[in-house]
Amino acid sequence: MTSVTDTYRLLGSFVDELARCGMRDACTSPGSRSTPLVLTLARDEQLRCHSHVDERCAGFFAVGLAKASALPVAVTCTSGTAVAELLPAVVEAHEARVPLIVLSADRPPELREVGAGQAIDQLKIFGDFGKWFFEVGTHEATAERVRWIRALACRAWWTALESRPGVVHLNFPLREPLVCDEPPASASEGRLAGVPFVSRPPQTPDSTAAAHTLRGLIGSARRGVLVAGRHERDTPLGQAAAAFCALTGWPLLADPMSGARRGDAAVAHYDALLREPGFAHEHAPDVVVRVGDLPVSKPLRTWLAGLADTRQIALDPEGAWQDPASVVSDSLAAEPAATLRALTRMLEAGSSATMEPGDVPATSGQRDTTDTAAAADPDWLASWRSADERAAEAILGVLAASGCSEPSVAAELGVLLPEEATLFVASSMPVRDIETFWPARPNPPRVLCNRGANGIDGTVSSAFGAAAAGRGPVVLLIGDVALAHDIGGLLAARRLKEKLTIVLLNNEGGGIFDFLPVAESPMALQDDHYTRHIATPTGLDFAQAATLYGLSHETVGDVAAFRAALEQALAAPRSAMIEVRSERGTNVELHRRVWSAVSGALNS
Repeated sequence: MTSVTDTYRLLGSFVDELARCGMRDACTSPGSRSTPLVLTLARDEQLRCHSHVDERCAGFFAVGLAKASALPVAVTCTSGTAVAELLPAVVEAHEARVPLIVLSADRPPELREVGAGQAIDQLKIFGDFGKWFFEVGTHEATAERVRWIRALACRAWWTALESRPGVVHLNFPLREPLVCDEPPASASEGRLAGVPFVSRPPQTPDSTAAAHTLRGLIGSARRGVLVAGRHERDTPLGQAAAAFCALTGWPLLADPMSGARRGDAAVAHYDALLREPGFAHEHAPDVVVRVGDLPVSKPLRTWLAGLADTRQIALDPEGAWQDPASVVSDSLAAEPAATLRALTRMLEAGSSATMEPGDVPATSGQRDTTDTAAAADPDWLASWRSADERAAEAILGVLAASGCSEPSVAAELGVLLPEEATLFVASSMPVRDIETFWPARPNPPRVLCNRGANGIDGTVSSAFGAAAAGRGPVVLLIGDVALAHDIGGLLAARRLKEKLTIVLLNNEGGGIFDFLPVAESPMALQDDHYTRHIATPTGLDFAQAATLYGLSHETVGDVAAFRAALEQALAAPRSAMIEVRSERGTNVELHRRVWSAVSGALNS
């Protein structure tokens, strides 16, 4: 029979091996059956162990931390419904391709399906949302089993991280007793010099070959467009995209979550421009290159979906298949930043267009690919930039006359946040306002969002997780419903001493629904079902919530006050909440005035 000493010795070897692979953070939550897992993680000095009161917050904190650090984060929990509480975070991690390692405690086999408390079927509980599931079993700590569990830890780490990153779930059946008087001595069966038991160097894609292939596909297009969506990898996509577009004369339509809304070719206000049918029709391209996930902007996605006869090439190294309209003609398993940089170097050098093995020939009628940069229509980028400048002026005029509003807050954050900052954005309206009103900057701050499944679940916790990565100040832009949904996540400010600046857009309900047909549906408006069941205003006093969880709070009423409050909050030592109140109907009307002003500027 497995002894408690065996359990702790094996778990100690397992956790030590995760740390050797590169793990730096783990998240815990309370429970009895998980005691050996929690104590082993907490006692390992190689790890930072973040304690959470509930599993849902722990899971989303880990998602945010893994997004910001680009490293797998461990999440452990006790048995029963505690594991099920992690499902929303696991779904987000799967869809957004975020590496997590879930370590769930379980009852041993003899206590399953016999009425024992807190025992549910945890085997493959996350279904296909888990990249890999393994039931660890119960074992004696023989030399062979210690080697095996070290190799298992390495497999879990590399599986979560490589290829398409995702969630690895290891289920640990644990027998009582769950604690021992003295933990066993640190295991010494690892490799010398602290290296992993199994090393697995990451595959390095051949960016030169991918660049040759891409060069053949874009041929001598005169009117190309580069579309950059969410890209949360630690690669220089922004610089690579900007340099490529500057050389080729292609407009760069970059979602702020790509980090690529920069450079002279960046068109910041494409969301407003493409709402104008005439502009969208006149600016149909010859070819589109798509990197990252689909942008948030519905006008841009609709425009891309309407280009069914245009060659659209996706650089998709993780097999994300971001193409709901089925208009992508070529999908390359190529890392975007490295491929664009390699292609830019080729075009700058005017290298030979000789086809190499694996290259895709240019389509019929295209000129030699050495003409890719020179072939661009000289007026193509200029027409986009001119329209963008007119749109920016029109938008600024409307916002300046409207005082402190949801769009003006988004625009201000785009200007005020320093390069080293991270903006974590809630789904629904905040992320859409960031895409619509965020300017192009030479060195923009990083933007993160839980856009894998596009839900509002766990947004506060994920933002605190991003703050825990320690890569500069983190600001969260969030609405009142999303904040109420994860209000327990505010506990990280007091318990974990993490610093987060929260900008709360309080419009008393789910503002995004006011833009949808349901807001004007007679059936929904009857007896005010719309407000009660769809807009769902919370009626919460968030100043009291801030006090409860140890945050400072300030309500601002104009842009100057917002700027001052943001500057003060970023400099303060503790977490802060800046509340901006708005009215949902006024916000809808303001957006419509913006779009109308842009349309007028384009058609004047």
